[in-house]
Amino acid sequence: MTGRIVMAAMLVLAAFAVAPQAAAARSSACTWRTQALQVPTGATQHQVSATDHHGGYSGSAYFPDSGWRIVYWKDGRVIDYGSSGHGTDRVVDQNSSGTIAGTSVTGLWGASAISFRIRDGRRERLTPYPGAELNSRAIGITESGDVYGSAVVWEGNTTVYVAVRWPYDRPGVVEKVTGLPEGMRVVDVDRDGTLLVGTETTYPWPHLWRDGRLTRLPEVPDMQFGYARAVADGMVAGMLRVGSEPNRPAYWDRNGQPHQLSQSSVAEHINRNGLIVSSLTSTPFQVWRFGTLVGQLGDAASVTTIGDDDSIGGTIRGANHLPAAAVWRCS
Repeated sequence: MTGRIVMAAMLVLAAFAVAPQAAAARSSACTWRTQALQVPTGATQHQVSATDHHGGYSGSAYFPDSGWRIVYWKDGRVIDYGSSGHGTDRVVDQNSSGTIAGTSVTGLWGASAISFRIRDGRRERLTPYPGAELNSRAIGITESGDVYGSAVVWEGNTTVYVAVRWPYDRPGVVEKVTGLPEGMRVVDVDRDGTLLVGTETTYPWPHLWRDGRLTRLPEVPDMQFGYARAVADGMVAGMLRVGSEPNRPAYWDRNGQPHQLSQSSVAEHINRNGLIVSSLTSTPFQVWRFGTLVGQLGDAASVTTIGDDDSIGGTIRGANHLPAAAVWRCS
């Protein structure tokens, strides 16, 4: 039923699973080896932002003569897709067909934004939502190539977020996601088109929008607050604060049940195999398989994506001390 909020059927103690300390403290099951990706000729810094889940990685590179450009590492090559000419180009997501969704921002705090899609090697500007000509931002892409995002429009003296969709099979079309309650913003996009959404608050509680139905993910006993960052194959990764404990990384399984991990601060990324990367300021990124700690990325400066092939993408510090694109794999 369109616009209906579907609550979890039961909120009981058994629904909240905390990963056992013994499992979390277990030594790494493998070594996460770093592969520095090829430096685009002439670039001074570069970064991975997304993956095609088949050994290809997309991101951006900075060239002193032309600024930020979109690049794609695939089969030992670096493909340069150039820039939009609007501002700072960034990849936000990529699907397994290699289609890329991105934004280009300029102005104070990236106040002005346009969005684009790159498919079959060709770049297309995504039509802005009416009233948000310079503030229509892509957030994620589905396996079928549809791009979802948020547009900011003025209503009187206030701004309102509108969830929007750019359909793959209708170039030039932008449409509002109808039925989604007002105040909900798109946080992430699952491959089947399920949207992870939350309200416009500091800690937006995670909801899933699927087939015209809004499902609020279950809370846990004695919860203070929580939020989510990513969705993959029906699983959601984020953070929970319970009782007097500090923030802990957490995930919701495919049945919607929450699980809290025992270390670190927030689960930033998750893939369909339950591989999770969590972070805490000034400590290495940690890698989990569901509730079991399986290693850490000691040299990672940032982590931005996890592939369904279990590769992890992000940056390390390059020889010039600037960000350099890298990938980690378990061996």
